Amino acid sequence: MAVLALAVGLAVGAPAAAELELRSDGGRFGGATWDRLSLDYRPGATDGSIWALDIANLQLVEALPGLDLGISCERFAWSEGQPSCPLGRLSVARAGEAPDLVVAVSVVPDPSGGYRVTPPGEERQFELVWSGGTASPELEARLHDLDLSTLPAAWLDGLGVDFLAGMVSADLRLADQRWSGRIQLSSGLFDGWGGQLAAENLALDARLEVDFADDQPGWSVQLEQSAGEILAGPVYLPAPVQPMALSAELRRDGADGPLRVEFDFDDPGTVRAGGLALLGADEEGWELELLELARLDVQFPGFWQRWLDGPAAAAGFADLDTLGRVSGDLRWRQGVFDRVEVVLSGLALDDPAERLALAGLAGSVSGRDGSVRLDLAWEGAGLLGLPLGSASVLLHHDEVGLRLLRPVVVPLLDGAVAIDGLAWLNVPDAPLRLVVDARIEPVDLGLLTRQLGLIEFGGTLAGRFPGVQFEQERLAFTGGIDVEAFSGRIRIDDLVVERPFGSLPALAAQLRFDRLDLLELTGAFNFGRMEGQASGWAHDLRLLDWRPVAMDARMFTHEDARRRRISQRAVDNLSSLGGAGGAIVSGTILRVFDDFPYRRAGLACRLSNNICHIDGVAPHDSGGFYIVEGRGLPRLDIVGHRRLVDWPQLVRQLESMID
Repeated sequence: MAVLALAVGLAVGAPAAAELELRSDGGRFGGATWDRLSLDYRPGATDGSIWALDIANLQLVEALPGLDLGISCERFAWSEGQPSCPLGRLSVARAGEAPDLVVAVSVVPDPSGGYRVTPPGEERQFELVWSGGTASPELEARLHDLDLSTLPAAWLDGLGVDFLAGMVSADLRLADQRWSGRIQLSSGLFDGWGGQLAAENLALDARLEVDFADDQPGWSVQLEQSAGEILAGPVYLPAPVQPMALSAELRRDGADGPLRVEFDFDDPGTVRAGGLALLGADEEGWELELLELARLDVQFPGFWQRWLDGPAAAAGFADLDTLGRVSGDLRWRQGVFDRVEVVLSGLALDDPAERLALAGLAGSVSGRDGSVRLDLAWEGAGLLGLPLGSASVLLHHDEVGLRLLRPVVVPLLDGAVAIDGLAWLNVPDAPLRLVVDARIEPVDLGLLTRQLGLIEFGGTLAGRFPGVQFEQERLAFTGGIDVEAFSGRIRIDDLVVERPFGSLPALAAQLRFDRLDLLELTGAFNFGRMEGQASGWAHDLRLLDWRPVAMDARMFTHEDARRRRISQRAVDNLSSLGGAGGAIVSGTILRVFDDFPYRRAGLACRLSNNICHIDGVAPHDSGGFYIVEGRGLPRLDIVGHRRLVDWPQLVRQLESMID
């Protein structure tokens, strides 16, 4: 029950010094409520507060937080039979907290029978008009080029914003428990939420209606962005060529029900989408329960350039060129597609770094009740600079994951990559895992090396991978790769590639080779001619950014090879690599001969911390090691003495030798 206390005191000899105190507990006027109200009149106050009105926990509508509002009057007058305050102060605070905003104001009667609150003087940066005299008063609020940088820091902290600037104009009206109006922002600039959301030179035009008459308020919003750049996490949106528009109707279904959002979004030339979203609330916040897109139209390259280029660049795929269109409708509920009907038309993707390429991708994605079928075909593709031919694929997706329904054969040069089985498994409480059963049908190495820009040599490449697995950016081959080259065989086992398409890719493998023809090998790499056969291995091979950083490698010749000879140039190169500083020769002068017979040859390198620990084919009496042990006449031995070699320097030597 409201309690009213009225005290009037008359000072002796000071008839004008009458004071008034008015106190009230909670009250209501129209739709506005408050917890406490006080009105004071002190004509002799030293602080100039002749009149002071304080309202605690004022709620204009129930759904909005309460405010503590204070108006003090330094200059009091009567205007048109009503009290007015040409000069006063307005303070605004969140209920129960210290004032966030204190401004000078003028409070004067309005012709509507209420009051008008403006800054004193001629300036009209803001204006509040309360239309009294009715059971349901109206409130109008107008802003004229309000500088957001002048807002109290406490307001910014409450929003999670570190910096805010720009000019805002607004025209809002509250009547019959309904807010309506328009808000315009120009030259907007903000940064907040730990740098996850920022904007510059932002221009927004918002029209809104909020109906608080029911227990659950309804919101209607129309928002248009005509200028400015936005950064939201990894997504960078440049200024739109045409205005980007969003309209939405929001209402919660009951006190504990989900928030229902009916929306229409249009970013011209990139994406158009309309539909329904349901958001459920719990102690941790909002969660998407349902998404229904009845109108989806995505256009490339616009959509990629504006919405996906940022996240792709963060993943190492910047500046991709795209084409095509995706359209259709879908309904997603709590992790399952109830309905999906999507058509892909003429999609294309091209990576300037030649890691990925796709041309003429078309097909459909359709399904019901969590079971989705993907029927796709493409005219051409590329992977790591290799051209892939046309193919088609049929896939099925359900709660278990994604599975290949029929084998796929993708042409690769004169061979092919065949995928006999594929499953992308969605195991609960575990990362997504891709398992592939694939094989490489023989590919000509001459064509392959030429396409990759490598030193060209002959042979074939083939392999079978019965259980390739991809999990958390880690690609592991459980089978082996067989390469027939230089009239011998090369085998790659335990191949693992991490971040194959990202930054700093890493590779691990076990490599061995058997009876390679040295004449073909040295001829292909322009190293200097050697004849014979060589075998060897590279155990625990590790590459970072496709450059060796660790290995235990050895290469040696076979003494049963029919012809074993080495040219003068190969002698010089091997001497330089092994730190021999020349050759130990028995016989006549080297330069007279083009090549020399040898018994055996070999070189080993254990690479660690950018240092190559070198060894040869056998120890030498001098304490060094044989790189080449000669035989017959003229006899030539190449003996190394330097066992530790800087790896980058050794690589530079090799590159200069085979240039």
